Amino acid sequence: MRTVRTLIFSTAAFAALVSLSPAATAGQRDHGNGGHDGVVVWTSRAAPGSEHLMIARPDGGDARPLTAPSPDVVDLNAQVSPDGEWIAYERNHPESTEVRLVRPDGSDDHPLDAPCVDPCVALALPTWLSADRLAYSAISGPFTERPASVVLWTTRTDGTHLRRLSPAGSEGVFEDEGARLSADGSFLVLRRVKISDDTSALFRLDGRGLHRLTPWELRAEIYDLSTAAHGPTADLVVFESYARGTAEDSFVDLATVPADCRGPRDCARAIVWITDNGSTGRRNANPQWSPDGRSLVFTDRSSFAEPNAEIWTMRYGGHHRQQVSTYPGFDYRPAWGVG
Repeated sequence: MRTVRTLIFSTAAFAALVSLSPAATAGQRDHGNGGHDGVVVWTSRAAPGSEHLMIARPDGGDARPLTAPSPDVVDLNAQVSPDGEWIAYERNHPESTEVRLVRPDGSDDHPLDAPCVDPCVALALPTWLSADRLAYSAISGPFTERPASVVLWTTRTDGTHLRRLSPAGSEGVFEDEGARLSADGSFLVLRRVKISDDTSALFRLDGRGLHRLTPWELRAEIYDLSTAAHGPTADLVVFESYARGTAEDSFVDLATVPADCRGPRDCARAIVWITDNGSTGRRNANPQWSPDGRSLVFTDRSSFAEPNAEIWTMRYGGHHRQQVSTYPGFDYRPAWGVG
C-alpha cells in the first residue's frame, strides 16, 4: 500500500524528505572524470509528431536510439539516475502523458507505478532525488486556459512512499516542477510558474521554506543544479531565459545563479550570463550539468528560423566545446549522466 503524506515545511519535515544516505543522494554523482565520461540522452525529432530519445557518449560516439520512433508519440525530458541504472523520461501520447523508466540499453521500458486518477490527467517532468526516488509533476483538470493544478510529488521507483512536495494551497496559484536535490541533501531547487501572469522563477526549498532565486520577469525555464561538492560550480544553478524576459525578442541565453544567495535582491545581483545572444538572435537553451557538476550540455541553434538544433557540451567557463549530435534534425532537451 502506498503511503501518501503532505509535507509541512518545517525543518523536521524537510529532513524526513531528504533523509537519504550520502552515497545514495542525487548530489553524489562525482563518478570519475564526469566532464568527459558518461552518457548524453536527448530528444530527436525524426518527423512531425514523432520524437524519440537518443543516447550517446559525450563526444557523440556510439549514438543510437534509446526509444523507437512512433507516430504521434513524443518522448522527452529524460533524466539519468545517479547510479546510471535507469533513465526516467516523459512520454506524450495524443490523449495522455506518463513518466516511464528504461535501462540505458533500451530494455525494461515501463511506466512509473505512480497514481494518476481523475482529476489527474498526466504525470510529467521527472527528476531524480536519489538512485531509487523520483520527483515529478502531477497535472490535474479541469482545464480552462491552464490546468487546475500542477503539483510536485515524490515516489520510489517501485511506486512506494508517495509524498507530496508542493506546499498546500498552491493549486490555482502556482505550477511547480523540476525538483532537484543539492549535493549535501540540505535543500531542493524547483521552478514555479505564477499562473496570474505566466511568469516563472526558480526557488530554493529548505527547512525554513521557499526562497526565490531568480526574478519573475526573467521567466527562467529549463534549469539544473550542479552537484559539484566544491569549487566554482558548487551549488550553482544554470538556467535558460528567453530574451532575458523581453517577449518581443527570440534569442535565448544561459545564466547562472548561486543557490545559496541570500534573498531576491542579492540573488538578482549574483546572476551571471554565460551567453550573450541579443545581437545575433542565437538560441542556447536546455542547459544541464555533467555528472561531476563541472561541465554543461546544452542546445545550440543559430536563430529562431533555423530548423536544426544540435547538442553541445562545454566546460564551465566556455572551454572545450564538443558537438554531440551531428546529423540534420531538431535535437533538444539533453541530459548528461553516468554510464
